[in-house]
Amino acid sequence: MSTFSYPVLVGNPRGDSAPIEVKLLVDTGAMFTCLPGPQLEALGLIPQWQVPIVLADGRREEWAAAEILMTIDGRTLHTTCLFGPSGSLPLLGAVSLEQFALSVDPLARSLVPARVPMA
Repeated sequence: MSTFSYPVLVGNPRGDSAPIEVKLLVDTGAMFTCLPGPQLEALGLIPQWQVPIVLADGRREEWAAAEILMTIDGRTLHTTCLFGPSGSLPLLGAVSLEQFALSVDPLARSLVPARVPMA
């Protein structure tokens, strides 16, 4: 599967700072969206809980998480975001994609409306 980045706006749900545009690597293998912690802290976001994670190399860690505002293609929702290490790759994870009802089109390298099963 090809990889690609997608532009999104990320903001603080309190609305006390301007949202920033970030290009996130679309990663359906990552459960949660993740941005470098310093980038989230610059928006005034404060870690709210800890999430146990398993890294690609098998290491287990706990990372801080918070609720963020995310805008994709003009639609804004609250979603969970992990505080990654400084310099970590910003990722758009599966939970956020599902919340936005988006699927990945790997050939077009884009996000498309998902077919949402209800049965």
